[in-house]
Amino acid sequence: FDVIVLGTGIVESVAAAALAKAGFKIAHLDINGYYGGDQASLTGDELVTWADARSVFEPDFTPYIAAQRAQFASIVRSTNPLAHSRHFSFSLLPALIPAVGPFISSLIASGVAKYGSYRVLERVAVFDESTQQLRSVPTSKEDIFKSTELSLVDKRRLMRLLSFAAGEFENKSELVGKEQQPFVNFLISEFKLNSKIAYAITYATAFCSSADEPTVSALSRLRTFLRSSGRYGASPFLVGHYGGLGEIAQGFCRAAAISGAVYILGQSTLPAYPPSLENGNKYSFQIENVPEPLTADIVLSAQDVLPQSLAKARGPTLDECGSSVACGIVVLNRPPPFPPTLSPASGERDQTEDQEGLSSGIVDTAVVVFPPSTVSGGSTTAAAHALITGQGTMSAPVGKYVLYFSLPVDRRADAKTALMPYLDAFVACYPNNSRPTSEFEVFY
Repeated sequence: FDVIVLGTGIVESVAAAALAKAGFKIAHLDINGYYGGDQASLTGDELVTWADARSVFEPDFTPYIAAQRAQFASIVRSTNPLAHSRHFSFSLLPALIPAVGPFISSLIASGVAKYGSYRVLERVAVFDESTQQLRSVPTSKEDIFKSTELSLVDKRRLMRLLSFAAGEFENKSELVGKEQQPFVNFLISEFKLNSKIAYAITYATAFCSSADEPTVSALSRLRTFLRSSGRYGASPFLVGHYGGLGEIAQGFCRAAAISGAVYILGQSTLPAYPPSLENGNKYSFQIENVPEPLTADIVLSAQDVLPQSLAKARGPTLDECGSSVACGIVVLNRPPPFPPTLSPASGERDQTEDQEGLSSGIVDTAVVVFPPSTVSGGSTTAAAHALITGQGTMSAPVGKYVLYFSLPVDRRADAKTALMPYLDAFVACYPNNSRPTSEFEVFY
């Protein structure tokens, strides 16, 4: 082979597809029996197996599991079984796909888009500290015009900001000299937005993680947000079906296989040797249950699956990196507590059905942002996010909703302790007589 690729995460899968299409002979290996690596899409049973392998003590775990245990610390899961677990598709790393940008362009240009299906994100909301409720955030100029919560002056100021951010703002007078100013301060001083609107823009459209994030990087994300709106619908984001990134990684692997790449999954790599005269100056891998060694001129590998015998230079350890992300996967038995949309013509509640047969009064996909210091017991320095997916994403059975929580934390933080205040705040947004039950939880 020309190249041996280790691991089937999204990065390795894209690289394998590109190299195979360019005519290189590729062998693509993964110790796991599934595609996607750390971004995999797993059923309920597979998720339990994944969590237990990285948290339950085993005396003879492999170097790969040892690396995974170091990466995924403080894993805690529900002990109760998840009903209809095979009908779920959980993503280890859920993601939104901007409707405009290099990733969606790569999906289309490579032809991988045809191997998957996607749904438009229906709602972006921010947790309102004053009301302790979810408040929808306008995602387009049309939403701003329709809003009954904004005054005419606020609408004009917001329209000025959106026009500025959607264009080539880099050398505009409004920005020069203020590139490193905290974004929320920039919005208040330069565009005269009130603090409530400025914080909603900062955290729920520019997706800043903290209040001191510089203006230039926040404006770049806001521009992507605005330019993505309207391409596939009112929302700027797409959500992948069946768990998202894991399915997309598998799509790139399929494209690589069509171009001649060879795949071996679920097999342990035994000895791995660096180039030497004995093996023809090639990297050599002996694979379990494969009689002949695999050789290649180049090895491309995810860090946690690279054999120790080939690791020439040590990168920074996880402890040296200092920061991490606490993640949580929670299954609820009620839809998210958003009010039905109002028809702009009649003011009546819109309960029409969309193309997938779901009532538009029930939000099936949404992102909720919890700004710093808005949740009792939560972080005072970082924003938390919750991605909500239901049956419309083909990742949950009817009547079940998956919440993916994430929060930047210190490496030594306990994931469940860090995220439980946000789950409690989300559940408290429901009316007292219709609060949901958490049917399954995994924190890591």
